[in-house]
Amino acid sequence: MSNAAQDLAAALQRQAVRKVAAAPAARGADWRMATVTAVHSDGTVTADGIVCRRLETYSAPAVGDLIIISQSGAGSWITLGRTATTG
Repeated sequence: MSNAAQDLAAALQRQAVRKVAAAPAARGADWRMATVTAVHSDGTVTADGIVCRRLETYSAPAVGDLIIISQSGAGSWITLGRTATTG
């Protein structure tokens, strides 16, 4: 492949990465663990800087809870609830 073709391929790859990073729908859904830093009266919590809607089953949330959060392909966040403690 020529240098011009390699440069074009690299530029297209960089552009694709930028577009995917800017569009949650392109990334698809994902989940991870996070620590609750704030509990809100509107049914949401903030965990690791992300505001998440609580499921009804996640009752009595508290700051410091280790929770599972999930992001939809459209970018919305929910929390599935607290993880089990060890011991």
